[in-house]
Amino acid sequence: MIDLNRKKGRFIYIDLGAREYDSSIGSWFVKQYPKQNKEFEIYAVEADKAFHKQYESRKGITLLPFAAWIKNETVVFGSKPIVVKDKVWRMRPFGRIEGQKAQDDELAAVTKVEAFDFVDWLERMVGPDDFVVVKMDVEGTEIVLIDELVRRGTICLIDELFMECHFDRYVKCCSGERINRFNYSYNQCYSLFDDLRNMGCVVHQWW
Repeated sequence: MIDLNRKKGRFIYIDLGAREYDSSIGSWFVKQYPKQNKEFEIYAVEADKAFHKQYESRKGITLLPFAAWIKNETVVFGSKPIVVKDKVWRMRPFGRIEGQKAQDDELAAVTKVEAFDFVDWLERMVGPDDFVVVKMDVEGTEIVLIDELVRRGTICLIDELFMECHFDRYVKCCSGERINRFNYSYNQCYSLFDDLRNMGCVVHQWW
């Protein structure tokens, strides 16, 4: 465990894909993360408007109502449909930056949201003396975000990373058949964690 008493800067927790308060901030970070009596600034990054209202009354939490991305732009935000033979199950738009193709195919449930350049924001908001914890659960966008954090050297500003890597597994849903939802393989996810640790990053798998 890192001795936070040795840190001279601010203490910051950033939740990418925060969802509802009790999804990870309230149920995990506030109650379980070893904060060692330090007061953390908490940032909830969540583009889905369905969750925004519950943060209005939460003291000490700053809501960033955007999708975490590598540019400041409007993006197609949604969830790919589940297609099995001639049946299509459209899921509520949430969690994933899908790209224009998802909107054009008229199958995916999508909406448009504002995204922000998380890498640039992180670079401007924190310094090398700060202690920064990031939880990243962004439905596949983590691959792009990590690549950009490494490319720009900003990954070094994150002291501890909890990340879910969404891989190409089979999910039993809707039809009773097993269907495939992600394009990244388990081996690629394993290699990504391995590469980050070899760089000196403290990274844990988030589920």
